[in-house]
Amino acid sequence: MSSQKKPRPKMQIGPLTAPQATSLQSPPSLTGGFTSTQFQSQQRELNIDLIRPRKDQPRRTFNEDSLDQLTQSVRTHGILQPLAVHLNDGQYDLIAGERRLRAARAAGLTEVPVRVFENMSRPQIKQLAALENLQREDLNPVDETDAIMDILSSELRVARAELTARLEKLKALKVRNPELIGVDEDKKQQIEQLERIFPALSRGAWTSFVSNRLPVLRLPPLLLEAVRAGELDYTKAIAIKPAPHILHEKLIAQSRSMGIQELRKIVKESAMSLTQQADFQEYDSQVQRLRRKLSALRMLELDDRKRDYLAQLLNEVEAVLDDRTRFRKKMRLGQQDFSEDQPQSSKKKQSPQE
Repeated sequence: MSSQKKPRPKMQIGPLTAPQATSLQSPPSLTGGFTSTQFQSQQRELNIDLIRPRKDQPRRTFNEDSLDQLTQSVRTHGILQPLAVHLNDGQYDLIAGERRLRAARAAGLTEVPVRVFENMSRPQIKQLAALENLQREDLNPVDETDAIMDILSSELRVARAELTARLEKLKALKVRNPELIGVDEDKKQQIEQLERIFPALSRGAWTSFVSNRLPVLRLPPLLLEAVRAGELDYTKAIAIKPAPHILHEKLIAQSRSMGIQELRKIVKESAMSLTQQADFQEYDSQVQRLRRKLSALRMLELDDRKRDYLAQLLNEVEAVLDDRTRFRKKMRLGQQDFSEDQPQSSKKKQSPQE
């Protein structure tokens, strides 16, 4: 049996067409392969200092070891696959190939091979970059999902911020009504688009993407960035997610030396009870409310009596959190009435027995 890695399926995608500015009745076809006759590219050598990466590049993380290996390869063999750039007002904006660009700079190259495109809109550039990103062999699940969402946003003409909810509604509609009988024409057309797009992307069924891939974007930030950086497998991130957030960092470190079943067992054993989770949520909400209200400036606005009392309470809180025992044992919170109309002399005196 061969141990060679199975190559990623090639995307069967058509030429780029300029998107219409009108409604969904004339949707743009899926871009791909930079094969459009409307957007022909010219290949040439370009000074590396003339190329500027875009701020919205689809790839956001670069493994340092992998980048070092690529740099060594570039020193030996040069850039084998041209970068893609867009010429705009005399500036060359990078469409695809930031990792190759970084390696070329590290290797000391002054020129790199590029394909130069012109007269493209920002959505078209973003879509081409996403398509190129999908063809990477080292694609992680977060970047893959982000790239597909960029493509879907362009194809369906739905803002990224609204796209997840739209996809989930369309999936629910498709599950309830597979034949789409009586469905609104716009929704029906979007579902038909999804059913054309995903076979072209070689990414299975769009309903499976909504069920199994969209959840990656809902991972807590620490887990999301670990998956994006290649430090944590996606399936392990899903296994860790139910654990209390305070344990995530520790579990990420432990996950590197254990299998998924062992990790799930540890997560299950470490998970809080339902009562503890409810208490955690209540305490967290209380702390957040206090953070919004409490500030040094707000304290300075209080009268002397309230300010002194609040400072005393803060000292008590700090002592408790520091696990110190030298704080008053008989502190009675809420015992004093600090309403504006109560005179100071009306404060209740504590009994010696209290």
